[in-house]
Amino acid sequence: MENPASQSEIALEPYYAYGYRGRTMMAVRAPFATSGKAPDLVGRIARIDGTAYRVIGISRQISGPIAKGEPIGVEVRLLDPARPTA
Repeated sequence: MENPASQSEIALEPYYAYGYRGRTMMAVRAPFATSGKAPDLVGRIARIDGTAYRVIGISRQISGPIAKGEPIGVEVRLLDPARPTA
């Protein structure tokens, strides 16, 4: 089984979409354990409900490492379907 952290595109399981200080955010389940700032998620392409987004940042109520499956907020930008994702 391939490590999700090494995949070029990752699937994120969504809870709900929300806005925070003018940002487009999605509450999702963390796909793998990572550090608190999730550098291995930021900048990546993520599929949420089949739609491609670029992960811009992470928002959490607590600090410290992120556990696999933990609910986290990701700031996302919708990718233009007419443009390549790479």
